[in-house]
Amino acid sequence: MARKRSAPRPARSKQLGSRRAALRLWAMPTLIIAGLFAGAIGWQALTAHRHTTQMGGPYSLIDSANHPTTQARFAGRQTLIYFGYTHCLDVCPLTLATVAQAYTLLPPGTQRPVPLFITLDPERDRPEDIGVYTRRFSPEIIGLTGTAAQIDAVAKAFHVTSHVTVDPMAGHDRGDEGMGDYRIDHSSVLYLMDGQNHLQAILPADSSPATVAHNLAPYLAKR
Repeated sequence: MARKRSAPRPARSKQLGSRRAALRLWAMPTLIIAGLFAGAIGWQALTAHRHTTQMGGPYSLIDSANHPTTQARFAGRQTLIYFGYTHCLDVCPLTLATVAQAYTLLPPGTQRPVPLFITLDPERDRPEDIGVYTRRFSPEIIGLTGTAAQIDAVAKAFHVTSHVTVDPMAGHDRGDEGMGDYRIDHSSVLYLMDGQNHLQAILPADSSPATVAHNLAPYLAKR
């Protein structure tokens, strides 16, 4: 899931270290949820019980055109949200490719959810980078990034589990300093949100395009 990258600038080392500590503070209470995600097989989407489950919430991020973006931008439209990062080698690109293909299989006359890709790696995923990345899969996918605090807040709201693994020796043979190369291991599911940004369903991300389309279809409104 990791790609060897040049070391982040030293100025970001302290920020990355702080994010790792923050992730540890809230990631543990969500391990049970992560286990449920990992155990999802086929059409075993977890349906939201809004009165008993708090999942999701307001967010304030930046899109690939550097425009501030909140949930209000999508008011009245369903969204399909996936968390990942552009330096991911396998799960993230596979999931975005699956979503793009699944959208071509949705029943005619239904309104497609707006697909959102929210990075977990704001240190490396600048707005222009995330835009180039999402367009490789579909022009429909909107990439979102933000400050470390903004990303941590939205990840916590959606109970995303993630862990930064650093190779401290990376780059030392070139005399570089800093945190070295790193990867982000994270939970991988699709969140279907309604037009008021309330959770409708959690879909397994490791499904075929046909399965994703089949699982989405019952929730989609007619145009």
